[in-house]
Amino acid sequence: MYFSDSKGNKIDPAELGIEHEAIDGAYDVTLFEDLGNGQTKLTFIGNDPMEGAKESGQMEGWIEILDKVAVVVAGLKQEK
Repeated sequence: MYFSDSKGNKIDPAELGIEHEAIDGAYDVTLFEDLGNGQTKLTFIGNDPMEGAKESGQMEGWIEILDKVAVVVAGLKQEK
């Protein structure tokens, strides 16, 4: 996991006021399971309990990421 600026360039967490040790070895897992009929199940396994994720902004960040993924997937579907 790493942090990036608005252009996707990797940046040091310290630039955002975050101690590097806070994210060292922190891995999230996202699983996509084909359910058939054009449906996919997404399972997200985070590195922080739900309450901690909500309080730290991780949940909000993941919602933003998933919204962007949904736009890309919808675009791919329209191209077919």
